[in-house]
Amino acid sequence: MAGVRFACCVALLVCFQTLVSAHFTLTYPSSRGFDDTKEATAPCGGFDTPSAQRVQIPLDGAFIEINSGHTSYTYIVNALAKNSPTVADFSNTSSLVQVAQGGRAYPQAACLPLAFNDIKPNTNVTLQVVYNGGDGLLYQCVDAVVVDAAPSFNKTMCVNADGSDTSSVSSSAPAASATGTSASQGSTTQMAYGLTFIVAVCISVLLV
Repeated sequence: MAGVRFACCVALLVCFQTLVSAHFTLTYPSSRGFDDTKEATAPCGGFDTPSAQRVQIPLDGAFIEINSGHTSYTYIVNALAKNSPTVADFSNTSSLVQVAQGGRAYPQAACLPLAFNDIKPNTNVTLQVVYNGGDGLLYQCVDAVVVDAAPSFNKTMCVNADGSDTSSVSSSAPAASATGTSASQGSTTQMAYGLTFIVAVCISVLLV
């Protein structure tokens, strides 16, 4: 019985690690907020109110830094040029400007370069990161102002866990999309059912 209980404890730890690894964090610049239980909530991971203080981002050489729990994922970064954007504004695709798209095949730190080709200096934008690790779309947002020069923007924060530079964004996989999510949502549901079953069995064994 002791061996069974030990195995159940290991299974519970694996379940916990699986749930944690299903998320990503926006580490630089700081996001509006982070709650791993709400990160699947569009458009900004459950944080719908713009930040009171916008971060300055340079027109050239801009990037965002994320930390991924998945070993492979795709992403899109959209820019919404609004002073006080609402949730409804993100549903208007004509208002969104895509400033980054790609994928990575390694976990942890990743520097995602941004191209503000259609954004003018001194424009208030909300950057929406749409992340797809294969088990459902996840969202994070950062409120910023795009400027010609941003002395406070820390370019040393651009780090890739695989040692590559910011230009290494090639991926054969399609980028994350707000459409066609039924397969990934189904995968998430199946995983949740499976984890729930394992947890239930282990708890019943531990209580014996």
